[in-house]
Amino acid sequence: MEFEFATARNMRLGALVMARGEFCVEVLEPDECVAFVLLRGCLQITRQRAGEPASYCLHATPRAPLVIINPGTYTIVAERSAVGLRGVRRRT
Repeated sequence: MEFEFATARNMRLGALVMARGEFCVEVLEPDECVAFVLLRGCLQITRQRAGEPASYCLHATPRAPLVIINPGTYTIVAERSAVGLRGVRRRT
């Protein structure tokens, strides 16, 4: 679940709340990026290319925020209930 609370030109900042096991799909276009900064919990981010299994697995934790800059389709799963911030920059 996401609650957007700040917007400026091409940037958006929102609160991120995900229960354990909850997932969402994030599609990044060229010239876009997304950042996950967690206060609590753990997110697992995987990227799947057409017809292939997930090529790698990334984790965002309170000690290790994550910024994704490569375009593609990502699946975000809450390994543990997560609370934090999600920021998106889109080119216009």
